[in-house]
Amino acid sequence: MNQPDTHSIQLLQKVYATADKMAISTSLNGQADVRIINFVWFPNEPNKLYFSSVKGTTALKLYQAGADIAFITIPHDGTPFNPFIRSKGVKAIPSTKTMADLLPRYLELVPNYQKTWDAIGSSLVVYEINLQDVYVDAGIGQEKIDIHFH
Repeated sequence: MNQPDTHSIQLLQKVYATADKMAISTSLNGQADVRIINFVWFPNEPNKLYFSSVKGTTALKLYQAGADIAFITIPHDGTPFNPFIRSKGVKAIPSTKTMADLLPRYLELVPNYQKTWDAIGSSLVVYEINLQDVYVDAGIGQEKIDIHFH
C-alpha cells in the first residue's frame, strides 16, 4: 500500500488542529483503563503523536509493559460537527524527544498549558504513538477516510 497522499495528510492535520486532548484506553492482561491526556503533533511527522505522563504513575507502568492502546481525539468545545481521529492496536513508547523539546509546541497548541508545566513539568516524561492505521472523521456530513502509514 502506498504512503498517504497530500490530501489525506492535510485532512488529518486539519482534524488534529481541532483537538488538544484524547481519550486513551489501555489494555493489559484483560484489564482495561481509560484516561484523558493532552497531546501534540508536528506537521513534518503526521504519523506521530506525543504526550507526557507523570513519572511513577500506573499509566506509565502500563505503557512500559506494552499495553495495547486505542485512542480518540476530543474536539475543542464549540468545534462544529465533532471531528475526530481514532486508532487502535498501537503502543506508547518512550520518545527520544524531551519535554524541553515539546514545551514550545504544548504552549502553542494546548490552552493554559503553562499552568500544567509550572505545577508538574519536572515530573513529566515523554511518550509517542507511532500511527499505522488511522480513521479520520472530519465531522458530521464531512469527509471520512482511513489512512495507513507503514
